[in-house]
Amino acid sequence: MKIRNGFVSNSSSSSFVISTFNLLPKQIEFINNHVEICQKLDQDVKEKYDLRFDDSWEITEKDGFLRGRTSMDNFNMHGFLEMIGVNDLYIQWEY
Repeated sequence: MKIRNGFVSNSSSSSFVISTFNLLPKQIEFINNHVEICQKLDQDVKEKYDLRFDDSWEITEKDGFLRGRTSMDNFNMHGFLEMIGVNDLYIQWEY
């Protein structure tokens, strides 16, 4: 398995893992509900973080880890995690 520490763009699939130890409860809630949260944002915030919600990510939480996976890379999860204050050092991107 290849691991990349950074945002994977123009990919047909992407995934990430974050230890819930490194997240606030509100951040976990926001990640789990990323599409609904983005729909409520002002347009200028969406543009600043390049947030589109054409395709949602599958989010699971198990054994102290939050995992996200998508078969299409339309939703800018990297920008969303940055917007809600998740430290990029805690995110392990996989492709």
